[in-house]
Amino acid sequence: MSPEMILLAISGTGSVVWYLLRQKDAAQQAAIDLLFKKHDEDYRELQELKLRIASEHYVKGELDHKFDKLEGAFRDGFADLGKKFDNLGQVLIRHIQLEEGKK
Repeated sequence: MSPEMILLAISGTGSVVWYLLRQKDAAQQAAIDLLFKKHDEDYRELQELKLRIASEHYVKGELDHKFDKLEGAFRDGFADLGKKFDNLGQVLIRHIQLEEGKK
C-alpha cells in the first residue's frame, strides 16, 4: 500500500470515529438536557410545596394565636363586666336603703 492510501484510510477511519462520537455526544446531550429539565420542574414543584406548607402552617399558628387572644379578651371582659354589675347592684341597694331610710 502506498503512503497516500494509508493516510486516506486513517483519515476515513478518523472521520467515521468522529462522526460516531458526535452522534453519541448528541444523544448524551439530549439525555442530560432532559435530566436538567426534569430537575428544574421538580425543584419548582418542591418550592411551591414548601411555600404552601409554610403558608398553611403560618395561617394555623396565626389563627391559633388570634383565637387565644380573643378568648382571653372575652374571658377578661366578661369577668370585668360581672364585677361592674356587682358594683352597680351594690350601689343600687345602698341607694334604695338610703331612700327608704329617709322616709
